[in-house]
Amino acid sequence: MTIKRDGEDMSGAKDFRYLIPESLFKEITQKASEEYPNIIHGWLFAERKENFGICTKFIKNPDLRKNKVHVKPRSWMRYKKSKIYNMRKFKAELGVDIVYMWHSHPSGNEKLHAIDKRILKYLSNGVMIIVIPSVPNKTPEQKAHLVGWYYDKRYTKKPIIEKMVFEIISE
Repeated sequence: MTIKRDGEDMSGAKDFRYLIPESLFKEITQKASEEYPNIIHGWLFAERKENFGICTKFIKNPDLRKNKVHVKPRSWMRYKKSKIYNMRKFKAELGVDIVYMWHSHPSGNEKLHAIDKRILKYLSNGVMIIVIPSVPNKTPEQKAHLVGWYYDKRYTKKPIIEKMVFEIISE
């Protein structure tokens, strides 16, 4: 879907490709597997090219609480301010173009959780990356993968929610 506002193209996730090197994909999904069944979270960084972004690195946030379920932010405003502050800080310090927040879904569900949707609704637009850990002894076997969700409610009554498919590339 392409939305035009004042002649400006407001394209969503469909018009953009998301590439992740195989080694980075293995690292981030391995971290999620190591912490299974707990939810972990962090930041994923990418460089923007013409019509695609290439993920370059990630960091895992230190987790003081080991959560197995989604937890609502204690303060929505503090959450939003912290996200904006950290995104600007990472862009300036690391010289990256794209900064995504990510978290794991140990359950294997790649869909947005109710708390994920509430966070995106509060932010009004953004991206949420979900890392699914590999769980080989689960039936059926849970394979590692990564999916993103683009959310935008700035210019429409009903939010635009588009799946972002990450293509694994060899270095």
